[in-house]
Amino acid sequence: MLDKLEAIKARFDQLGVALTNPEIVGNNKKFAETSKEYRSLERIVTAYLAYKKLLDDIDFYKEAIAGSDEELRELAKQETPALEAQKEQSEAAIRQLLIPKDPQDEKNAILEIRAGTGGDEASLFAGDLLRMYMRYCDRKGWKTAILSENEGTVGGYKEVQLEVVG
Repeated sequence: MLDKLEAIKARFDQLGVALTNPEIVGNNKKFAETSKEYRSLERIVTAYLAYKKLLDDIDFYKEAIAGSDEELRELAKQETPALEAQKEQSEAAIRQLLIPKDPQDEKNAILEIRAGTGGDEASLFAGDLLRMYMRYCDRKGWKTAILSENEGTVGGYKEVQLEVVG
């Protein structure tokens, strides 16, 4: 994992230098692509640098435990378990960040809600679902538009299609 993170950091550093290159800055398309890749690697590199510092701290405390200073040894014994727990959390977070993004994540979606069996109660529930999804999309900053709808007899929807953009 550390080798992969080092390679990502090296690529991140290359992109940082490339973003100062006048040829890339002058080419809008190339600049946008480079900036997007740079931003996508930034979170991984930040987490990696914090993880690396954590490993250095753990090594320092292990050396202190083996050292001759009694007070420093006691302090290191107290701090080491907390740092080990942070190390586990940091590793899990980095593993999560290393999962490749799905290219479909950037695309729009069409959401279709249909009332199931249950008559009027099912159509009311479908209406509640529609309102819930529309609020969720608003909070995420996505735009929504109803493509088609078939209303129920007492409110709600028998069927509704919603376009989500963003």
